[in-house]
Amino acid sequence: MDNGHLLKNQSNDKPAGLETGDLAGETIATLLEVLPRLGRVLKTHMGNCGLTPQQMHLLLAVYNLSQRNEEGAQPGELSRRCWLSSPAITAAVDDLVEHGLCARTHSEKDRRKVLVRLTPRGQQALREAWSAATAAFAVLLDGWDEARIREFLTMHRELDHAAEAMLDPVHG
Repeated sequence: MDNGHLLKNQSNDKPAGLETGDLAGETIATLLEVLPRLGRVLKTHMGNCGLTPQQMHLLLAVYNLSQRNEEGAQPGELSRRCWLSSPAITAAVDDLVEHGLCARTHSEKDRRKVLVRLTPRGQQALREAWSAATAAFAVLLDGWDEARIREFLTMHRELDHAAEAMLDPVHG
């Protein structure tokens, strides 16, 4: 059975959602074009740091959660923060531990709790990746005034909150 016709608008033979005036369709089409390119920009500029954008995201989550709890980040917290399943977080943390960027420890208060902390090497890698990523985006945003950048940030935060609200009931 050919399902290709389900993706077509019968009146103009364009993929559904790409008709002129369909802002949701135009938005998703733009995001699908821009996000991989932005990821590539990050990956290219972070290449010297030896981290992928995904690893940087996880290291940043470990760092931020460790600021709230000096013992370190719990894998469950990382799972929720990064929107990854428990097995995916375990595999990602295993990779970071293997590369010497994080260490697993047990809580002094409750030995059953596993905690993840940045190693000095992980702290340095995160600093270098952060510097490279911010430099890359500074180039991308060159010529934008502060008001435009703040508007851009506000829209991204609102989109993130909306996505989080959609995902929250299913995440677990």
